[in-house]
Amino acid sequence: MKPLIIILTVLFLSLQYKLWFVQDGVWRVHQLKKQVAQQSKENRQLSQRNAAMVVEINDLKSGKLALEAHARNDLNMIKPHELFYILVDKSEKKNKASH
Repeated sequence: MKPLIIILTVLFLSLQYKLWFVQDGVWRVHQLKKQVAQQSKENRQLSQRNAAMVVEINDLKSGKLALEAHARNDLNMIKPHELFYILVDKSEKKNKASH
């Protein structure tokens, strides 16, 4: 009976070793699950960014208001006979001078 217990114990330990420490064991599965979760999060963020870009592109294609807002805000363009003012905060000016 004792040799049978020893054989079964050795067999059990070898199977446990394979389960936990071989290349496709539990540790690898855990690492892959973490990678999948991280990639899914990144994919969601990129999908949201892409959806926002599609909305912006459609807005720019269809409406003049969005195109005008883009030109004014990003390109600093103005209409003829308009005045353009830039208001500079004094604290920002002092901070830039100190750097």
